[in-house]
Amino acid sequence: MASEFLLERHFFTNLHASGGAGHERVWIMSRLAIISDIHGNLPALEAVLADIQAQGLEEVYHLGDLVGYNPFPNETVALVADQGIPGITGNYDQAVLALVPDPIGELLNAKITPMGKEIYAWTVRAVTAQTREFLLRQPRERSLAKGKWRLRLTHGSPRHIRDYVRPSWPEAMVADLLGEIDEDILLTGHTHIPVIRPVNGKWLLNPGSVGFPKDGNPLASYLILELADDVRATIRRVPYDIERTIAAIRAQGLPAKAGEDLRVGRR
Repeated sequence: MASEFLLERHFFTNLHASGGAGHERVWIMSRLAIISDIHGNLPALEAVLADIQAQGLEEVYHLGDLVGYNPFPNETVALVADQGIPGITGNYDQAVLALVPDPIGELLNAKITPMGKEIYAWTVRAVTAQTREFLLRQPRERSLAKGKWRLRLTHGSPRHIRDYVRPSWPEAMVADLLGEIDEDILLTGHTHIPVIRPVNGKWLLNPGSVGFPKDGNPLASYLILELADDVRATIRRVPYDIERTIAAIRAQGLPAKAGEDLRVGRR
């Protein structure tokens, strides 16, 4: 069973009378599902998309990093493409495309572990021409207008695709970052940790990771964003067949620790 949480101080929705005594209705202008950091974990994506459908959400966006870490890069990209889910590129996606001289150093981590290097090399070999073509078409960022709300979609920070916007940042740092964009809501991924933070009338939101959570909770994570006069942001956690992913990790000869990390929800 999926679970959800929202911090009450982050939950603001205006109620409007429906006309009948004792009845109120929440008028929702837009309801969006935001997913990120799927990282080739097809069973997790399938479970999240099923939950999104069960929640009655028809508008979905992804924040990049469709591939890497897990053993279903092509199947994951194919499902995102088949579903027509718009989104943006991630740093791992760009590293796999290898469009810069040093993709590991510039887009991943110059101090990458041997396991990380092995998984990266496997992913580069595994992706098909069709997967590469889809990844190449993903823009670096998107701006959306939903009623009175303007949204910026980035993978890392708006400053750089590889920059982390960490949950531990003090409010002043978040305020500085949000002050650099024109939009009201910044949707960012990359950390694999969900965040809901209103600061000075703007919002920093991170849906967490579908395919490789790193907050100690192995359940797949995504964000429901409801926009009317105010903002309601909810993180949902969805169970999926982790053992199916782990079995595929082993079948592909990838490091066993990659599967162990999925079980505990961190690396």
